[in-house]
Amino acid sequence: MCIAIYKPEDKVIDRETLERCYNSNPDGAGYMFHKNDKLYIRKGFFAFNSFWNSYKRDQKKECVIHFRIKTHGQINKDNCHPYMVNDKFAFVHNGIISGYNDPSKSDTWLFNEDVIQPFVNKWGNLGLFEDPVKKLIESRIGYSKLIFMDNEGNTRIFNEDKGNWDDGVWYSNGSYRKPTPLPPTPTIVPTYNKYYDYSQSWQYKKQKMAEGELVSLSWGHYDQDTKRSYARNSIWEIVKVNRDYTVDLMSDDGDVAEFLYNIKFSSIELYEEADPVGSYEPIGGWTYDKL
Repeated sequence: MCIAIYKPEDKVIDRETLERCYNSNPDGAGYMFHKNDKLYIRKGFFAFNSFWNSYKRDQKKECVIHFRIKTHGQINKDNCHPYMVNDKFAFVHNGIISGYNDPSKSDTWLFNEDVIQPFVNKWGNLGLFEDPVKKLIESRIGYSKLIFMDNEGNTRIFNEDKGNWDDGVWYSNGSYRKPTPLPPTPTIVPTYNKYYDYSQSWQYKKQKMAEGELVSLSWGHYDQDTKRSYARNSIWEIVKVNRDYTVDLMSDDGDVAEFLYNIKFSSIELYEEADPVGSYEPIGGWTYDKL
């Protein structure tokens, strides 16, 4: 679900961390900084080396950085972040803002046109930072996070508490971190008339399940705690990877954020990635244990 980063002046993020962010969110990168009362935006990078060759010249400046993974809108420069509010004010977004769905424009683009630009045009850039206005916007965007910056370096993080600070840098989710090693795959003994969970042997899933990754439900899910059903192929963000081959998920595609806990690897697919094994099928008349 993308990652947004706020980096204060003179803080340096190492190349390895930024490349990890790009690889997890490869649908377009961008960043912004201010200098001499001007706001500069660099975006539309679709290869990490292109991003790095530009960014490394500005890496000691106060910067806001964004790596996108597509949820709404096309993959192109226009849908990359940051988004201009006006020529002195811009922002980046991590998450999904409900109520906006256009085949060509991202939800961020539409939210900017519908809410941010009309407000700023009437009340000014810094009017957006007033506490009551900030609270209203945070309540509207749910679990999403926004980072604004103007030409003078006035910067605000909306829903700051939903991200985390690490060594003086703010990240909107944990996809910048090195993946935590999972325990060895347990030995599974097949038994008669049950199903074997092939996902436990899918090494690529073990490696790629990380905070911030987008996944879809492999089939419908009924949650005993909330007494609600969730549709197959609905999109969720991983907010925690557990050591028992399960994940905790968050969806922000409604009025409020929703969470699912302890969902097995076998019940989800990495967003827009094909299932490398296929559906469960009996083998030679036998079926196997499903964990």
